[in-house]
Amino acid sequence: MTDDSRPLAPGDHVFLVDGSNFIFRAYFQSIRQDQKYNYRVDRLPTGAVRLFCAKLLQIVRDGAAGVHPTHLAIIFDKSENSFRKEIYPPYKANRAEPPEDLVPQFPLFRAAVRAFGLEPVEQDVYEADDLIATYAKQAAEAGADVTIVSADKDLMQLIRPGISMYDPASGEREERKIGREEVIAYFGAPPERVVDIQALAGDSTDNVPGAPGIGVKTAAQLIKEYGDLDTLIARAGEIKQNKRRETLTDSEVIEKVRLSRKLVQLVDDVKIATPLSDLRLQQPDGKTLVAFLKAMEFTTITRRVGELFDVDASAIEPDPAFVGPNGWRGRNGEVAPPKVEEPNEAPAPREEVAALTPTALAKARTDAATATPVDRGQYVCISSLKELESWIAQAFELGAVCFDTETDSLDPMQANLVGVSLALAPNRACYIPLGHKSPGAEDLFGGGDLAPGQLPLRETLELLRPLLTAPSVMKIAQNVKFDWLVLAQHGIEVAPVEDTMLASYTLDAGLNGHGMDELSAKYLGHKPITFSEVAGQGKSFIGFARVAIDKATEYSGEDADVTLRLWDVLRPRLAAEAMTTVYDTLERPMPIVLARMEQRGICVDRAILSRLSGEFAQDMARLEAEIQELAGESFNPGSPKQLGDILFGKFALPGGKKTATGAWSTSASVLDELAEQGNDLAARVLDWRQVQKLRSTYAEALPRFVNPRTGRVHTSYALAATSTGRLSSSEPNLQNIPVRNEAGRKIRRAFVASPGHKLISADYSQIELRLLAHIADIPQLKQAFAEGKDIHAMTASEIFGVPIEGMPGEIRRRAKAINFGIIYGISAFGLANQLGISREEAGAFIKLYFERFPGIRAYMDATKKLCRDQGYVTTLFGRKCHYPRIASSNASERAFNERAAINAPIQGAAADIIRRAMIRMDAAFEGAKLRAQMLLQVHDELVFEAPDSEVEATIEVAREVMQQAALPAVELAVPLLVEARAAQNWDEAH
Repeated sequence: MTDDSRPLAPGDHVFLVDGSNFIFRAYFQSIRQDQKYNYRVDRLPTGAVRLFCAKLLQIVRDGAAGVHPTHLAIIFDKSENSFRKEIYPPYKANRAEPPEDLVPQFPLFRAAVRAFGLEPVEQDVYEADDLIATYAKQAAEAGADVTIVSADKDLMQLIRPGISMYDPASGEREERKIGREEVIAYFGAPPERVVDIQALAGDSTDNVPGAPGIGVKTAAQLIKEYGDLDTLIARAGEIKQNKRRETLTDSEVIEKVRLSRKLVQLVDDVKIATPLSDLRLQQPDGKTLVAFLKAMEFTTITRRVGELFDVDASAIEPDPAFVGPNGWRGRNGEVAPPKVEEPNEAPAPREEVAALTPTALAKARTDAATATPVDRGQYVCISSLKELESWIAQAFELGAVCFDTETDSLDPMQANLVGVSLALAPNRACYIPLGHKSPGAEDLFGGGDLAPGQLPLRETLELLRPLLTAPSVMKIAQNVKFDWLVLAQHGIEVAPVEDTMLASYTLDAGLNGHGMDELSAKYLGHKPITFSEVAGQGKSFIGFARVAIDKATEYSGEDADVTLRLWDVLRPRLAAEAMTTVYDTLERPMPIVLARMEQRGICVDRAILSRLSGEFAQDMARLEAEIQELAGESFNPGSPKQLGDILFGKFALPGGKKTATGAWSTSASVLDELAEQGNDLAARVLDWRQVQKLRSTYAEALPRFVNPRTGRVHTSYALAATSTGRLSSSEPNLQNIPVRNEAGRKIRRAFVASPGHKLISADYSQIELRLLAHIADIPQLKQAFAEGKDIHAMTASEIFGVPIEGMPGEIRRRAKAINFGIIYGISAFGLANQLGISREEAGAFIKLYFERFPGIRAYMDATKKLCRDQGYVTTLFGRKCHYPRIASSNASERAFNERAAINAPIQGAAADIIRRAMIRMDAAFEGAKLRAQMLLQVHDELVFEAPDSEVEATIEVAREVMQQAALPAVELAVPLLVEARAAQNWDEAH
């Protein structure tokens, strides 16, 4: 050891330790060892820190690979927001979050480095690898030797004479030195060509795109043949293999490869704040090091350090900065990360919060949910991390907390977090400002400095993480799916959760809306502040990030306060009305299931959509020409007024009726009736409208929904939008794409699997007919399904007396239309329109159907009566679907509610079954060790993405889960059948 401070010179040896690589190697080695050594007595996880310290001590005392360092730098990644993220936002976006028990150890690694008398090296914008590249270049230029301590292949591009790598032993393999020959063995090329190979092959770990279909081995062959990447690109047309040639002559691929080179090329000229001369290895201060190690409770290392540095370890007290409250626990042992000390003394916790004991808080919640008036003046704006710690501690003691997030966007996948609110009892709420912008900054919706008086985002979220993920603390929210997704973008997966919106939906689906404002008025008699009151609207809209923090405190604190009060009102109702099981099994698990699906998204092929847009434009032009020829004049078919004037003015067609504005109605039902009567003009306009909708809604709009960070489309599912439990989809709506016509199927072809994967569509076959057979107890239908017969052919044979063998397709088609139409209360008019027959003939078919299957008519009559008597119907799983207008004096409204009530037990049971399947699916895949992911739900269909090698196994597991989803709650009298296929696009898989 030396305290020499001379400049770097030949004969010196610089060790550059990749701190992040070191950390994860230590962690994974620690979890393979005896678990009792991985935690301090207060349950603070320290296993990785222990092995980190042991390896660092070895390097400081003995060096490595037979060499002792004269200079030593421990280099960390400071943040994930490197310059590479600006070049390519998806860079490293698919990396898994660090393990939960590693996160609290991150600050301790840097503390350990300081305890050894070293200073951690880290820098904004650049990654640790860039700092290592810069130091290595500087040292080599000074004539010193360099050893890079890491196993990261990305650093192999730096190896050259005087620069080598050292991979420490890690439990599963021996230590090894990595030089030029080892790089050639790994990459198939020398270090100077590593960047070219990585640019071609890409890297799934870091989400570097590369060239599709080209791996490391192929890339090495190509670079060896052509010399370097630029030459390869210039001469790609000479490549003999067709697929490789097509790939590397594609301009988009070349652009991705060049982008990838920028991502993998390490920067070696960073202006580093800590010069190499400051990194000369000094003798650690034994007392400081022992104090830290004793605080960590590392008995063996402490004893060894005392011996090495001639220190009486028993006489040294543990470092007080790392004992006591830094390792506090939740009620069931959940560990909070070490506290982040404020540079100045933080104010004491608010007296009004600290004065309430957990018992008093619990009693206040129960007694005051509805009795205590909302008082926004009592809400607290958190001004320091220490103050926040007090709230977190109380939430742990109480075992429940209501929370809400505030963002600058309604898209949780792209929203920035502006603030978080917490509520512990009525009027006991706080707001944590994180991302408010200073007023008057240059851009209302981006840029601008942060307003003063806010907490640091990263430190605050790390402080909140143990609370939001603790199994012992229930997190309550209104529409929790949104908040879950917002926090998931920061690596926090909130659990367990309760949702007031879903509790209300479980109790009162069909009776009222389930938004917080409406529920507050109904149950609390209180009108909350509206979003527009604080953020403005129209031309005066400023967005929540520009809202003054005091106003944001009132608004967000009230959201959390009101939501907590609503929970205290709704949860007892669930038990009193025997709806707890429905809520707990069909509703409460769904937000996280859907959030994960929305987070995954699905790929779309923009080229296909662009081509379809052109095709649809041509179809519209052709139809417009036909329409104008039939009309005898030129007009805009998209103008309801112009169309109405021609149909009911110029041609004086019967059935015309005017709207409240005095214009002729040209709604779909009006045009349908005219088309059924043989009017070609109305029929062509309907065709034009469908093509126009497909073009505008999908071909033109879908590319705008592609997330710039993920490159995928992320739809949003609504859980409380229908009376029957069916989900709805928006932004974009993927549940309304037609599947029974060619134009709709073309749209589905644009939804594609990512490279190396297939899309799998698993669809319940005729599930609603099967449920009708079970619920209405129809012997013929039950037998046909049990025997696997063609249900439509069997129905045709029953009602028309035609043998199944050799049955004409037209007869079967009529039976199919009746089978499906009966479920939705189809009328003679509707069936006539669908089959192109007269109403009289259609009415006769329906009459014959009910005569042959009298149980269906009996079910319908009984269901209508039951709904009139009690105001709701239930599904097989206990879901209530309310139809309060079923006794309306308006005949049309009454008939609509009767049809809905008849359909609800069937459609609702189908919705419940697929929900049960979705809730179980991820665990089933995990249990089967499959990497498949559930991406979409479209009524009776689930869409998955699976690696090519796991397609068959995925189909088998998905089919089994879906077919057994009703069990054990309900044993159906008919089997459920799931049809599943895999393909490169959604249409071919369906």
